[in-house]
Amino acid sequence: MSVANLEAFLSKVAGDSALRDKLQAAAGVDDIVSLAAAHGHDLDKAAILRAHAETLAKAPEHALGRINSWGDALMHCFGATDAD
Repeated sequence: MSVANLEAFLSKVAGDSALRDKLQAAAGVDDIVSLAAAHGHDLDKAAILRAHAETLAKAPEHALGRINSWGDALMHCFGATDAD
C-alpha cells in the first residue's frame, strides 16, 4: 500500500457521505482496511498506523481533541475533514 492508495480512498470518502459515516464508525484499523477493500482500495494496516503516527505527532492539541474514532483520525491525517 502506498500513501497514494490511502489518499485515493479518502478522496472517495470525501465525496460519499454514507462511506464517510462508515469510516467514522470504524472501531479500529482492521475495520478501515476491510472497508477500503470493499470499495476497491488495497490498504495496509502498518502503513495506516505509520501515517497516523507521523501526522498526529505534528497536530495541534485543538485538532486532536476533535478526534473521536479511528475514522476521524484517518480523515484528519489526510485532510478529509471540514475542521483544520
